[in-house]
Amino acid sequence: MAKGVFTLAALASPLLLLAAAADPPALAPGLWEVKNTPGVATLDGKVLDDLPLGEARTQQICLASAQAADPVAFFVRDTQEACRITSASAAAGRVEIQGSCPDPEEGNDGSLKLSGRYASDSYDLDFTTTAEDFQGVMTFSGKLTGRRIGPCSASN
Repeated sequence: MAKGVFTLAALASPLLLLAAAADPPALAPGLWEVKNTPGVATLDGKVLDDLPLGEARTQQICLASAQAADPVAFFVRDTQEACRITSASAAAGRVEIQGSCPDPEEGNDGSLKLSGRYASDSYDLDFTTTAEDFQGVMTFSGKLTGRRIGPCSASN
């Protein structure tokens, strides 16, 4: 009987290690290089080639330990103030975030969706924002990526 328990324990240990490895920890604190890359804009499903989406924007952000513990808050840090996150999950290496973004000036509703993968030292997310006005339904999409590049210095 003892041999069976030992065998079971020996088999369970690698399985527990695999399960722990499958669920990445919170983001690692430190200096992050993050990039926002605009993708495509559409109006009622038609690609708007003439709409200037802007350049990819890269910046470095010092992520403190308290901030690193909440990946969702970090991923949505640049959303509009009027946006309200309606569902959010960052677990097991997957990110799914949805939000409602009303436009108080226009009186219409918009939406936000982020989805993708993350690890403690990187992330790769797709984003889509949608808004409806008198012209139709406009959608913007693109990518948000980030990678930890080292410890924060005193200057950042």
